[in-house]
Amino acid sequence: MVFTKNLVAVCAGRDAVRAAEQGLQVLHLCMGVSASGALERRRVPGVQRGCFLGLCDSPGEMTLCDPERLAADLVFEARRVNAPGVFADFEHETASSLALLRAFDEALDAEGIPLFVPVSIGRSLDHAVLTASTALSGGSLTAYFSSLQGIYGAHRIAAFLQPVSQDFTLPSASPDGKPLSAAARTALLAETGAQVFFSRELCARYFTYTDREGGAHFVLFDDGETLAAKLAQLSGCGVQTVFALYPDVKALSRS
Repeated sequence: MVFTKNLVAVCAGRDAVRAAEQGLQVLHLCMGVSASGALERRRVPGVQRGCFLGLCDSPGEMTLCDPERLAADLVFEARRVNAPGVFADFEHETASSLALLRAFDEALDAEGIPLFVPVSIGRSLDHAVLTASTALSGGSLTAYFSSLQGIYGAHRIAAFLQPVSQDFTLPSASPDGKPLSAAARTALLAETGAQVFFSRELCARYFTYTDREGGAHFVLFDDGETLAAKLAQLSGCGVQTVFALYPDVKALSRS
């Protein structure tokens, strides 16, 4: 099995304890921002010191939010538990969430604590490490991450190892296909008798088939071996931190 220098298992609840017991570096999604703009603990794990802090945003627009105060609270919490970094898993690009991220970016950087944010929401930040998904349906995995490194610097790019399993109707104008469960994919392979290939560019497996109406389909998917291959490619292009959901880390251990 291939690991980059820092493979971080993203956990919720008791999985943080299980992952730590296996010697894994852990990101625990244990904090959030309330609708009133306050920092709150959600699920505090049994083992917390030395874990990355995972912070989720408020589901809606926040009121009475003081970004600088909240940033100071976050720095205090990160230092208290000796966190090697903070992952702001923000999904809602609102004025208040962007103001918070800018305050987090400045305050954490001043303390030498890395802030990781999704690349989709963090491009305007000055210091944060931008985290990009590996779930690509076109192009090249290595070329994509190399291009981000060329824009922001290699030290500011991390990866989120996100398995893909999607069925695309051809021709496809969208980068997203119909999600397929492993069971549905296995049944489809058995029904069509399609041959499975490996894409070196996407570091994923794929097959094609024709449905009963004569439509052409392209199915792209990952397994433990392709996830390990993605880790190797990411390591080869200098990506030092890779986040992965705990179940996907376990799949890697079986590859």
